[in-house]
Amino acid sequence: MATVALGLAGAAAAAWLGAAGLVLAGGRRPAVSLQAGLIGLGGLAALGAGLVGVVAGSSESLALGNQLVGPVAYRVTALGATFLTLLGLVALTAAVWGARAHARSLASSAYLAALALTALFTLATLCAATVTAFLVAWESMTLAATFVVWRHHDRREAAWGGFLFVALGEAGFVCLTAALLLLATQAHSLDFQVIAARSATIGSGWRGAAFVLALIGFGFKAGLVPLHLSIPEADPAPPADGSAVLSAVTAQMGVYGIALVGFRLLSHGPAWWGLLTMSLGATSAVLGVLYALMERDWKRFLAYSTIENVGIAVTALGAAMTFLSLGQPGLGALLLIAGLYHVLNHGTAKALLFLTAGTVERATGLRDLDRLGGLARRMPRTAVIALIGTLALAALPPLNGFVGEWLIFQGLFQGFRLSSHLAAVLIVAAGAVLALAGGLAINAFARAYGIPFLGMARSGAAGRASERGQPVLAGAILAGVCCALALGAPLVLIGLAAVVRRTVGIVILPRLLVPGLTLIPAHPGFSSLSPTYLALALVGLLGVPLLILRLARPRAATRTVPVWAGGILRFRPRMQYTATTLANPVGVTFEDLYRPHRDLERASDDPAGRSGPVHYGFRLLPVYQRFLYQPLVAAVERAARGLGWIQSGDVNWYLLLVFLTILVAYVAAGR
Repeated sequence: MATVALGLAGAAAAAWLGAAGLVLAGGRRPAVSLQAGLIGLGGLAALGAGLVGVVAGSSESLALGNQLVGPVAYRVTALGATFLTLLGLVALTAAVWGARAHARSLASSAYLAALALTALFTLATLCAATVTAFLVAWESMTLAATFVVWRHHDRREAAWGGFLFVALGEAGFVCLTAALLLLATQAHSLDFQVIAARSATIGSGWRGAAFVLALIGFGFKAGLVPLHLSIPEADPAPPADGSAVLSAVTAQMGVYGIALVGFRLLSHGPAWWGLLTMSLGATSAVLGVLYALMERDWKRFLAYSTIENVGIAVTALGAAMTFLSLGQPGLGALLLIAGLYHVLNHGTAKALLFLTAGTVERATGLRDLDRLGGLARRMPRTAVIALIGTLALAALPPLNGFVGEWLIFQGLFQGFRLSSHLAAVLIVAAGAVLALAGGLAINAFARAYGIPFLGMARSGAAGRASERGQPVLAGAILAGVCCALALGAPLVLIGLAAVVRRTVGIVILPRLLVPGLTLIPAHPGFSSLSPTYLALALVGLLGVPLLILRLARPRAATRTVPVWAGGILRFRPRMQYTATTLANPVGVTFEDLYRPHRDLERASDDPAGRSGPVHYGFRLLPVYQRFLYQPLVAAVERAARGLGWIQSGDVNWYLLLVFLTILVAYVAAGR
């Protein structure tokens, strides 16, 4: 079966390469439709490859290198197959959405080609078995995704988001290259399997340096605070299918990279590796949801939510490293499973909500939450689909997000089992931080669902919205997968337990599942949960109010009268709570962190504003930009001005500088 996984991955690559090549057809109607179809077929093949890889484990290597480019080999591993499954699912549903949403034009064809290449190079990254193959695929994935961000290149947000995406991506690539080449040099091999086998012989200083460099490099892609600036700018810029791929897959590649280095290439690292990773993840989780709460733009809100959820997954991976290092392999394996399960849950639900936001934007032309409202009546199927995705990302039972975060909390709250008191306190503190982030996430997603779908329409465009002709099927597929991940959580965890066994060599399944579809977090007696029975029970309870309503319905004639509302004769849309109003209590509570800049504009100089309207607004400058990036940019600008004398315009002077540079390099190489 392992060979089947590699064959399916090859079929997916061929389909995506064909979809990219169809851009040469000039964007005629058949070409764009065929591109979407090939992207969907590639996603289906990649989904199959991932599922087979999870069950069967690592495949044989496919070597394609030569003496010029060095060894280039590809292999489907159990760890990579987990992310490959998510890639296939998101690519399939993005193609289903895009087939209905994109106009038949050359611009759409070029965009779909970039999307296909992004999926292709993501597949190559997940299957890369050597340093050379990984770095080439990683860089190609970043460049292809940049063209996805630049779909609407004439818009300022797309131009700025694409610039940040490629600039920070290149900064991360430099760190990754240094980390992997350092490991390859010390292990005297470019093959990942050889590096993993020889990692114990590498000096602790070199191992630590390589891990920190890799964490920074992958942190740029994952969106770990403060390396996350590209995500809220780049992810909302393209159409919804591109945003879904960027947030649900591309950002998760950073999580894959951290798992690859931390559990495969450099396993059995010291505890401080895990504590550092866990701290970055927990910080990202709480700051991501805090800034998401302040967003009115629906897609920017979802992008900040990606930072939060990636932070949760990275927290779980960091805690897993810590437990493994300090002699608790069962808890380490549990948290690794929980982190991977959260990746699947988040990727599925986030793609669902991005596609739903795209459907609403197509129907209304709006992304501003404060101008939407009442969509549940006009777009009922979209409202139900969005509710499922919202419950999943808010980690409310009985959806899959609840099961994943429950497992993470059960692992973190067993930090008392560690021999190191400092590590135990830090792990429990990380659990408390994630609990804060979870509470804020419920607030954030109640706001993000209630404002656009409930109440009255706040604009004419929202009032005229219609579901007719909109791409709803893709979201429905993902909603079904979210439900399946919840009801079938024991089956999913069996597969992830096999992935963990093949990755770190720990058998956890007997301490994770007991008969009766019940989960136990590594140590019997601590806690237990049956997500399948919980979901069935909660769904069954929904019928109780309906039964009571039917039995208690009066048999006599009824009449309709106005509802008493404190003397208000008629409700108007402007009387409703807005997204800004609902977020205000959180803004006041965390004002010292937000430090908003308030704007007050009057129509006249009358301080009371009696002669005209008064407009109040506020702007947020995130704390990391205020205290990190602004001083850094100012320092770079000062240094650039100080070195301006080099740019004299004299060709002889430039030749002298080139000569001196070559001379210094020659002397350094000679030593």
